[in-house]
Amino acid sequence: MSPMTGPAFKLCEIAAAGTFGTVCVVRDLHTGKLVALKVLKRAHLNRPRVIARTRDEAQMLSKIDHPNIVHVDQLIDIGDRPVVIMEWVRGVSLEELIKHHRNGLPLSVAVELIRLATLALAAAYNTDVDGKPMRIIHRDVKPSNMILSVDGEMKMVDFGIARADFEGKEAKTMSMVLGARGYLAPERLDGHDDKPSVDIYSLGVCLYELVTGRHIVLSVHHTFHAEALEKNLKKLSPPDLPPQGADQLRGIVEAMCQYDESKRPNHDACVALLDGFLADQNIPANLAAYGRATVLPLFESRERVKPIDHPGYPDLAFLERTAANTADPAPPDIDIAIADFLKNPDWPDHLSDLDIMLVKNPHWTARPFLDLLPEGVKPWWQFWGKGLPGPRQLRAVLTYLQRRPTPDAIQRAATLQGHPDSDVVEAANTLVSMG
Repeated sequence: MSPMTGPAFKLCEIAAAGTFGTVCVVRDLHTGKLVALKVLKRAHLNRPRVIARTRDEAQMLSKIDHPNIVHVDQLIDIGDRPVVIMEWVRGVSLEELIKHHRNGLPLSVAVELIRLATLALAAAYNTDVDGKPMRIIHRDVKPSNMILSVDGEMKMVDFGIARADFEGKEAKTMSMVLGARGYLAPERLDGHDDKPSVDIYSLGVCLYELVTGRHIVLSVHHTFHAEALEKNLKKLSPPDLPPQGADQLRGIVEAMCQYDESKRPNHDACVALLDGFLADQNIPANLAAYGRATVLPLFESRERVKPIDHPGYPDLAFLERTAANTADPAPPDIDIAIADFLKNPDWPDHLSDLDIMLVKNPHWTARPFLDLLPEGVKPWWQFWGKGLPGPRQLRAVLTYLQRRPTPDAIQRAATLQGHPDSDVVEAANTLVSMG
């Protein structure tokens, strides 16, 4: 965006609200792209430490380029509010997937997700900035902080309490107890200096939960920890996994969840264990297929309300204050993609691909479909020329416009109520009746 014009956003969706910030989906009116914004809640604007952590998270993630870590573009200030601009991951959290799979996710999917998460955390820890590794430790690894997209891409999110070393860091690293109880390594409760092993422990807890659908309950006391771990591991027997495979999986979880941090595998060793399990059991994971079959319907059916009707809207309305002053805003990027799709003369043969595109980008407008319908009130179908849509395309266009029954769409549908094709007339009548 031009520094002269400043940011201009249109709120599309208020996605999630946490303790410190709210994540919303907006359209950047300068580029047309849909992005996510993480906005610090107004209640925390008088807390310097929280503001410093917000800035550190943005600066930290902007330095990392990894396919399994949410990408942060930049941190900006709008008025007195720090706002993080980042990629919008079209998907659901692993916490939601566990609710969907009450007895655990497909085994290969569960193991692959933890393998990718381990690779991501290893990359974060070892990322060099000016020749110095940042040594990032997430410290809040849990299913709700891992998102699987509809395309099968796993993303680690919410590094808000991460420990790291980098130039310009504002918040002082403190060994206080931060993070979700039940996923914390025992040494975190003792005030020890955090090491990568704390994330490995949390990943082991997550692996057990993803495979079984149940949260493993372990004692924070050394005397009872081993006993609780052994008791829970006996319940780790995925169906269709041979006894040898079950033993191998139990061994991996046991190693990752050791009470003694020095006995846990490091990032590389953990990845090797998970790789070896998938190879030995011959269960390769196809996250793309799983994303299409499972995540896509969950993403489509998620609860959505208009931003203005959301209880969090009053605290976010300031994001749209400059939108009205934006001259010639860029068209939504999804509308451009739809228009390109509709240029293919046989696009009605590929409606499933179009449906997936629309589900992944639910903030599309009627414009690309309207552009296929000439304006006017005369029976223009009598004067079709080369390149104008035939009955099959018209039926499809009208059907999609029923999802966006704008006044313009209804007006143009009215001109088709006398069309010679009865199916076109039926689709036109349905759209007009929605007015």
